[in-house]
Amino acid sequence: MYNLAGEKIIFNSVFSINNMPFLRFHAIEKDKLARVGERLISGIVSTLGCPRETVVLEVMNSSFVSGDDHLQAYPFVKVEYFKRPVEQQDALAKIIFECLKEAGYPDSDVYFSFLEKERYYENGEVIK
Repeated sequence: MYNLAGEKIIFNSVFSINNMPFLRFHAIEKDKLARVGERLISGIVSTLGCPRETVVLEVMNSSFVSGDDHLQAYPFVKVEYFKRPVEQQDALAKIIFECLKEAGYPDSDVYFSFLEKERYYENGEVIK
């Protein structure tokens, strides 16, 4: 996996459920996200208390289909992480929204999906 600068992300071997999140961006241009990437990552690290190197921003190459040839894709972000207090979730959603607004997306959605420790494997082993 690579960051927005194209550098390979190397995860440390000591896993902690506090070490993520994964953010997957849909209908958002990589170059626009890169302009606010540093601010976004800093906000995530500050809010969640996770190491910088474990924050993953992934720009998805999404295609949206409908009967309308002029379908305008709506920007949204799916955040996957181990469940945290709702106050952190609310703060993270606001940080993402503000960064996307600054990047040129005045409207966007954020969706949280929670990972479960007993269903997460690293190197073929369930995390402890």
